[in-house]
Amino acid sequence: MDKRSFLNYYKTILEKVSFDKKLLEKEYKKAKRLLEGPEAKDLDYWVKSQGLLRKMEAIPIDKNNGRMS
Repeated sequence: MDKRSFLNYYKTILEKVSFDKKLLEKEYKKAKRLLEGPEAKDLDYWVKSQGLLRKMEAIPIDKNNGRMS
């Protein structure tokens, strides 16, 4: 499976678990570990555009490279 497929896979997962903050945070962290570069940035943009960021306000993000600190 290529990285773009993983990006789409994790978007689907995050949508499905968005009802549970802890599960959403866990799956987001897992996705960030797997995805690199543009895909990680695409995921961040998508999370913000879907309003999921508000549910995960406690997750620190390193501003330099989009990875969690």
